[in-house]
Amino acid sequence: MAAPLVLPDGKKVAIDLLSAAMPGVHVTSKLSEGKALNAALPAVRVLRIGGTSTMRGWSDPATTDRPRLSFDCYAADEGAAMRLAQQVCAEWELLPGRTTPDGIVAGISQETGPQDRPEEPNTGVARVGMILGMSVRPPLPNS
Repeated sequence: MAAPLVLPDGKKVAIDLLSAAMPGVHVTSKLSEGKALNAALPAVRVLRIGGTSTMRGWSDPATTDRPRLSFDCYAADEGAAMRLAQQVCAEWELLPGRTTPDGIVAGISQETGPQDRPEEPNTGVARVGMILGMSVRPPLPNS
């Protein structure tokens, strides 16, 4: 019996590649709360909010996962949060062709550009977010 095909985790691929491209920025799927969050700024939270996949066999280039990802960019003020979101968008454009041990980015998309996502009042943190997409496929097997 053949082993089941397991696609790469697109969210993990995104976090790994953005972390490498943006030193000094905490890129994660889980944020600390309160003062611990303030101490970790600037920070980017990545959440998978959907997406689809196509499976045709491990080495077929059409075998892809296409996650929709929500990005929340946190900084000490609105201007810094917007600049961080714009930096994420700029780095996102450079991802096609990049690889991690988990997968290869075959393409990217931008569903919404940076938009204000107000945080709770009096937290001392500003948030700007957007929805981005990617196509990621498994690494090619070694020949």
